[in-house]
Amino acid sequence: MNNTRSDSQAYADQSKNNPGVNAIGCDQMFERDGYVVLKQWIPRLMCAYISENVKVLEASSSLHYDDGQVKKAFSTAGCAITETLLDIMTPVLSRTINCELYPTYSYLRIYVKGAVLAKHVDRPSCEVSVTLPISYDCPGIWPLYIETGDNVTSVELELGDALIYKGIEIPHWREVFEGERQVQVFLHYVKKKGDYREFKFDKRPHLGHQTVGQGC
Repeated sequence: MNNTRSDSQAYADQSKNNPGVNAIGCDQMFERDGYVVLKQWIPRLMCAYISENVKVLEASSSLHYDDGQVKKAFSTAGCAITETLLDIMTPVLSRTINCELYPTYSYLRIYVKGAVLAKHVDRPSCEVSVTLPISYDCPGIWPLYIETGDNVTSVELELGDALIYKGIEIPHWREVFEGERQVQVFLHYVKKKGDYREFKFDKRPHLGHQTVGQGC
């Protein structure tokens, strides 16, 4: 990997949780770099609430093993808790990047030891994407790598932190997971006036509808 840098070089100013980066706004950073990292985008109490809901999903066998993208992981698309988060964060994210958005779909994945996320870009429903860790049991933060031009950036997210990125443009991946478990939520959007606006709700009748395209 060439010119690898830490995500600490790319944190955006988001109210009091992201002080000291006032020279450029989140929207400008997102357009310039193709991504922006926001500290404590959702509070840790919300992470704990979602994590408890995930346990209910696990107990009811609502998760599927090996979604075709990551073999050593359990996942589900469009469940009530993540679709609700997707919906309520739409205006927040729209303001953050100064662009009106349509929500498309949400995805939940639980990575387990040995999981690998191959380098890829996302499908059209993921024009603007968010990934955020909800809980983890691992020796250290598991980085996500993103590639912009000749640069590879290692993004390290704590609970509630969010990486907002151009999913269909920015290649991203993870190397082997050495922890026991990590719960990750993905929220996907398209621009209201963009080329992919037809993917509103991922072409479903409404949010919460269980027919969702493959992968996150």
